[in-house]
This record gives sequence, C-alpha cells and structure tokens, in this order.
Amino acid sequence: MTAEIASKLAKVQSYSASLKRLFQFLFFVVAFAMCAKVLLIAIGDEVWSYVRVGLTEYRGESIPWAAHVISWIGSLLGFVILLKLFFHLQKLFGHYAEGRIFEKQNVHEIRQIGVTVLLFPVLWIALAIAPNFIPAEGRTALLESDGAGPLMELIAGAVILVVSWIMDVGREMREEQDLLV
Repeated sequence: MTAEIASKLAKVQSYSASLKRLFQFLFFVVAFAMCAKVLLIAIGDEVWSYVRVGLTEYRGESIPWAAHVISWIGSLLGFVILLKLFFHLQKLFGHYAEGRIFEKQNVHEIRQIGVTVLLFPVLWIALAIAPNFIPAEGRTALLESDGAGPLMELIAGAVILVVSWIMDVGREMREEQDLLV
C-alpha cells in the first residue's frame, strides 16, 4: 500500500469512527425518547385532547380509543425504524473504522439500511390508510401532504438497495481478482 493510499485509509477510518459514535449516540437518544413515550403512555400523561393518525387529526373529548392506539403504535414503530437505521449505520461505520472496507458484512449492512429506509413509506402509507378504519367521531381535519408523501424514501431505499447489489458484485470481483494474483 502506498503512503498516499494509507493516508486516505486513515482519514476514512477516522471519519468513520466519528460517524459510528454519532450513530451510537443517536441510537441511545431515540431509545431514550421511545422509553419516555412508553412511560408517558403508561402513566396516562399523554395529551388526550389531540391525536394525529397519518394525515388525520382528532380533537376533543370524544376521540375514539382506536385513534389513540394507532397513533401510539405508529409513533413507536417510527422509533423502532429509526433505531434499526441507526443500528445498521453504526455497524457499517464501525467496520469502516476498523479498515474493513470491501467485506460481505458491509454489503449486508448497506442492504439493511436500504430495507430500513423503505420501511418509512410503508409506515406512512399504513398511517394514512388507518383513519378509514377508525370511527369518524372527533375527526376534525385532514391535513395536506407536501405532495411527495413517501416518494423520496421509496426512491432513496431503492437506490440504496441497487448500490448494495453493485457493491456486492464489485466485492466478488475483487475477491476473484485477489485469488488470481
């Protein structure tokens, strides 16, 4: 390895170690927020006069119990998806920090990041559809979407999956080349 390549690898390792720590920190922050949300729900201090399910708002004293439950489940699933995303990001950057760049495990982590990003639009669509199965009692507003909805997450998730596939092919080609040399 040339000195220039070694220097570049050292920078990659340094930045990757910092990113790993950042995603570990974010993982714990989101986990703490999720625990706080569960605790607030358990002790009953959750705001009862306003609930949002997808793009639908419920207000007042007569909000259906189903709206509360679906809202809480949606929030918790959002937290879980974020935890999964941060988990795979910190594992990926941990491998890079160790200098493990072209490995099968990295391709797996990138693929999992793509799958996780695709879970966000699935949750968004489920929460957008859910109010159709909740009694209309207390429903006050249908909020306007920004128009894109989950489109950007769908595109990003698909692109990440394609990149992971290309990286896997490149990794296999490199392994084959290493065996020949």
